[in-house]
Amino acid sequence: MPIHFESEIREARILSPLNNFQLTTQTLEHRTDPLTGRRVIVSKGRMDYVKRFIQSESTFIDELVETTQANCPFCPNAVEKSAPKFPSEIATEGRFRVGEAVCFPSLFAHEDFNALVVPTMKHRVQLNEFTAEMLFDGFKACLTYFSKVLAASPEAKYPAIIMNFLPPAGSTIAHPHIQALVSYEPVQGISNLLTASESYASANGAAYWDDLVEIEKKLRSRYLRNLDGVDWLTPFAPMGLNESHAIVLNKSNFETLSDQELMGLAEGFTRVLKYYHDIDARSFNAAIYSGPMRGRTEHFSVTARIVSRYGYKPKFVSDVWALQYLLAEQEVYESPEETCLKLRKYFE
Repeated sequence: MPIHFESEIREARILSPLNNFQLTTQTLEHRTDPLTGRRVIVSKGRMDYVKRFIQSESTFIDELVETTQANCPFCPNAVEKSAPKFPSEIATEGRFRVGEAVCFPSLFAHEDFNALVVPTMKHRVQLNEFTAEMLFDGFKACLTYFSKVLAASPEAKYPAIIMNFLPPAGSTIAHPHIQALVSYEPVQGISNLLTASESYASANGAAYWDDLVEIEKKLRSRYLRNLDGVDWLTPFAPMGLNESHAIVLNKSNFETLSDQELMGLAEGFTRVLKYYHDIDARSFNAAIYSGPMRGRTEHFSVTARIVSRYGYKPKFVSDVWALQYLLAEQEVYESPEETCLKLRKYFE
């Protein structure tokens, strides 16, 4: 099989005051993503040091929720009274619902087409309170929106779904919400994956995603489980902390997803979020993306990724600094294999 998991172990040496200024060796593993060549540094043993930044102060979150609820634009009364409405070519009714989830346009667009989906009317939802049904309705609303956009603008065929939960993840609103983005060309990250997937298939005569799932199942060190046709695993070269991936093989875009597979995504998300809750993480980012709609993109699969973020507390420290933000060098503090071992019981 042509996939190669490349890594190099290097060491940094210091005279550490934590060890009475004795010579101390720190292990750094440099991993390379087997598809894109993106690099990540696994700083083994540093998790014990940074876990205090991952934890949140519950009273601080309580205050955030309480002080934002009265003017929350996503709570039931506000949505009905003041949330934006779609133009008639997208939705004649202005807004639409899927179950409890309500979908309406973003007040300030980030892409050519940008909708917000509020999956629950409940203002505060802790990570262990997200349900598969809640997320299924939210994701289904996103897919419904994509279909409406396609009908109105057939060239707007590059979709993505993202979630930002609490301020450490970049969210300005505490109420849980999902963003559905559609554009006339793929965002940079998806464009890179589409190009790399095509190159891999041309060179190897097979789809990277098929090969990846096959080899991860054999290795077992990072594979979690198949849920309703969705394969869940931890990535060899993560982009963020406690990262998990979902891959829907042989489904190249959102139009081809079945409700069963959409539930497999939703169910997997809830299991990862329960794990985050149990390790005292309270904030996360997630993305679900596909190839272009209206047709099949050979050798590409619908994929999701979810990462935990640092905690919400008065003395806040961001987990994104110059190394990642300006120099594009990722760093994590625990190997994906360790993360998989801890996550696996949530997928039993």
